[in-house]
Amino acid sequence: PFYILDEVDAALDKRNSEKLAELIVSYSRKSQYIIISHNDGLISAAENLFGVSMNQHGMSKVTSLKI
Repeated sequence: PFYILDEVDAALDKRNSEKLAELIVSYSRKSQYIIISHNDGLISAAENLFGVSMNQHGMSKVTSLKI
């Protein structure tokens, strides 16, 4: 199974974001997660990152990074 979490960490402080990241890492042994976040504490635990940006012409660009 896989889960999609959209800014689930938005209201969390740094320590609780790190705890959430640890929890997701432990659960990710049996499931996959797609997480939308701006929080460094959660992003730093990722194995793969994808960023989406838009240029001045309104075109989206996807950038990926395997950590």
